[in-house]
Amino acid sequence: MTTNAAESHFETAICLLKNNIIIILIAAAAFAWPEDRPVEAAEPIRIGLALSGGAALGLAHIGVLKVLEREGIAVSFLSGNSMGSMVGGVYAAGYRAAQIESIAVHADWNRLFSSRVPFGAQYLPERQQRARYVFQLRHKKFIPALPSGLIPLQNVEFLLMELLSRIEYDTDYNFDSLPIPFRAIAVDLVTGEKKVLKRGRLEQAIRASIAIPGVFAPEKIDGMELVDGGVQQYLPVAPLLEYAPDIVVAVLTLKRTPETGISLIDIISRTMDVINVRDLAEQKDLADVVIEPDVDPFRHSDFTRARELIAAGEAAAEAAMPEIRRLIAGRRVTRRENPVRSKSPPYIRSLILNGLHTTRASMIRDHMRVRRGDRLDFDMLNRDLVRLFNYGLFDDINYRLAFAGTDSIDLAIEIQEKDYGFYYFGVRYDNTDNIVLGVEVGQDNLGGSGASIRAAAMIGNPNEYRFGLNGTNLFMLPFGYRLDGVLGKVTRSFYEDGERVGDYDIHSAGGITEAGYIMGRDAFFNFGLNAFRIRYYPIPNVPFFDSLPAGEWIVGPIFNLEFDNSNNPYFPTDGLRQKIAAQYALTRMGSRVNCLSITYGYEHIQPIGPKFLIRYALDAGYSFGKLPLAGYYHTGGENFIGFAKEEFTTPRKIVLHLDWERKLINLFNQDAYPFYIQLISNLGVFEFPDRFTDFEVWKESLHWGAGFGVRTNTPLGPFYLNLGAADFGKPPGRNALRFNFLLSVGREFRYTQ
Repeated sequence: MTTNAAESHFETAICLLKNNIIIILIAAAAFAWPEDRPVEAAEPIRIGLALSGGAALGLAHIGVLKVLEREGIAVSFLSGNSMGSMVGGVYAAGYRAAQIESIAVHADWNRLFSSRVPFGAQYLPERQQRARYVFQLRHKKFIPALPSGLIPLQNVEFLLMELLSRIEYDTDYNFDSLPIPFRAIAVDLVTGEKKVLKRGRLEQAIRASIAIPGVFAPEKIDGMELVDGGVQQYLPVAPLLEYAPDIVVAVLTLKRTPETGISLIDIISRTMDVINVRDLAEQKDLADVVIEPDVDPFRHSDFTRARELIAAGEAAAEAAMPEIRRLIAGRRVTRRENPVRSKSPPYIRSLILNGLHTTRASMIRDHMRVRRGDRLDFDMLNRDLVRLFNYGLFDDINYRLAFAGTDSIDLAIEIQEKDYGFYYFGVRYDNTDNIVLGVEVGQDNLGGSGASIRAAAMIGNPNEYRFGLNGTNLFMLPFGYRLDGVLGKVTRSFYEDGERVGDYDIHSAGGITEAGYIMGRDAFFNFGLNAFRIRYYPIPNVPFFDSLPAGEWIVGPIFNLEFDNSNNPYFPTDGLRQKIAAQYALTRMGSRVNCLSITYGYEHIQPIGPKFLIRYALDAGYSFGKLPLAGYYHTGGENFIGFAKEEFTTPRKIVLHLDWERKLINLFNQDAYPFYIQLISNLGVFEFPDRFTDFEVWKESLHWGAGFGVRTNTPLGPFYLNLGAADFGKPPGRNALRFNFLLSVGREFRYTQ
């Protein structure tokens, strides 16, 4: 070999050495590593998360998930029981902690955990009829059916359908194919066996897992009646072990102090907390880390305190992070999220209605937008089911899919009908009308058409008898309608210059027919026709009544437009109400006079922090033409503090209200029974001058009142006690200072027309 060739080979070797020096160093380090090196340190690690029950206490799980996400610690497997199943199931379906937090914080939990149809979903007279009576029983052929006490949880199902229907289909109804594999725990009510739910409708599995026995109705799946898994296993760690996770983290939301709530949810949930102490200890031993949020300050029914419960979960998770980090020991946490491919929706080969005994199938089909032969739109299907439930005819409604090929299904709508007969009972007391009793008996879903027929009687003031027909569909359009025949008598008081002269009676007989349209969730309008024969029985020797006829007809069209987003129909603590009503009496239709009466009502109740409310309202009415006495506005008492109930009986009015309220406590330690003290003020004008600038008339007709009161809700309905002073500061004599008080308890079930 020549010298030049040798030099060339040497230079080549040096170049190769430079280019591979990094590889050589890594190989040398590997061979030099001690024999006892932890090879697993370079391996990925998978974390399983078990979420306990606890009803509202389980909302703390959301806070734990928030911290795990923030710290970059992915969950590979999930199991949940009861509220842990609800939070964990939605998380396993791909929703992030922040999304679940938003749902929990903004949810109307009182509506979700009830069978109540939301305001605005039914025609107003139907909603009023169902809300006004405190005692309600169903009957079959007039034989009362005692209430089961079980809430069907239909509104929870609708929420879960909205969140999960599509992901269920895309993952072939297999919980292992969800973005995070998941197990839900329930118990078969018949056999008493624990069931680990792995397949099927995720919504139904969650619904079964949260069904607290004795409070919520069981969920029927594959012939089983399933209830809350906490009956057997409060903390479901064992179901995670089939995945062989490297680290198991368990979240336990368990009160260590006595339960202070008295609702069924509080009592039964607390019982479930303590009946499986042995299993709970075993499940905790199976976990590597147990996170226990401080839920002692809360009740099992404290769903409205979602923010605080989530914060408690965050604090507990942050405290557990050092231990979790120690177990991870620098290893890589695997984010095992299954990829989910969005599939083409199947064709609907057939549409089947199961469970109908009274309701006509044609009525259901006519009101569904999902049709046979179309591709299945899950959002449209969910809206169809909500619409059908809001007719008020069913206790429960859901769907089931049976696959009939690669791209077609048989869609079955599963319906549980109500007992359609009803008895409604009402009782109310106030210190002017004393006790008033009311009863209605009737039949819903008449002939399977959705219409209701009823007879009602009120004893007291007024005495009234009604027979009516109402429904939610008119010629298959989304209109409600009402037909009422009325026979009644009301006794009213007559005042002159603030002094009560005596009582007089108004007897009426006639009818009302109206139809209305629902405009979204919180608004509606209706229009119709009133026709009443009125007879007056005046006070002797009172000149005012000499000009009145002994009787007259009031016949003409009516119109109402109303908006109401208040949070409670009879004891609101938040919301806005507005109403415009017009009634036209026409001589060409049989009235004695032509007259147009228009009223406008506005009420806004605005919370100011957790303890204070402010209420401001306007109540106005004006008539064009000579208004019949039976149509006069009655002001005083509850709607004008300091004055007697009917002290102002006038054809025109403008009344302004401003109230301040502070909540002191919750009676029975329940959010449903808040106790408020009130500072009340109002200002009214009842005599209008011919010229707007005639300020002397305005000044003379101006009245005011102020006072204080208390109000609270009770199982019988609202309780009010008001004490007020009227026209203080006016000169002695006519309209001098006076005092009045009002005491009332019970829901107002009396009809206004």
